[in-house]
Amino acid sequence: MLLAERPDGVGRILGLVDQDLFIPVLTYVFGEAQLGGTVAVASTFRLREPWAAGGATSAVLEARLVKTALHELGHTFGLRHCLHPRCVMTSAAGLEMLDEKVPAFCLACQGQLRAERIGA
Repeated sequence: MLLAERPDGVGRILGLVDQDLFIPVLTYVFGEAQLGGTVAVASTFRLREPWAAGGATSAVLEARLVKTALHELGHTFGLRHCLHPRCVMTSAAGLEMLDEKVPAFCLACQGQLRAERIGA
C-alpha cells in the first residue's frame, strides 16, 4: 500500500504504525523493510512496553523509534544486519538490545552507505 502511494521523486517512505508487527518466521518485529527496497515500516507497539508498569517514557519511546526507523531505512539502502553490537544495524532480539544501540551507523555501515551512494 505504501509503495503504491509513493509520489514521484520521493526516494523512500517510512510508515509509522502503532499495531503489532510480525513476519512468518518471528512472532514480532519492531519494524520491517525490503532489502534494497523503497518502503519501510516501524511500529511503536512493542517499543512502548505496554505490559510493563507505566510503559516507556516518551523520551525512551522516541529513542527506540529513532533507532528502529534508522535500522529499517538502512535496509532499504542495502544494509544487512551488522555484527557491531552498538551499531543501529545490529539485530535487536528485544528491547534491552535495542536500548543498548546508538542511533547511528558504525564506520563499516557508513562506508557501505557511501559506496552505495557513489555507485547509484
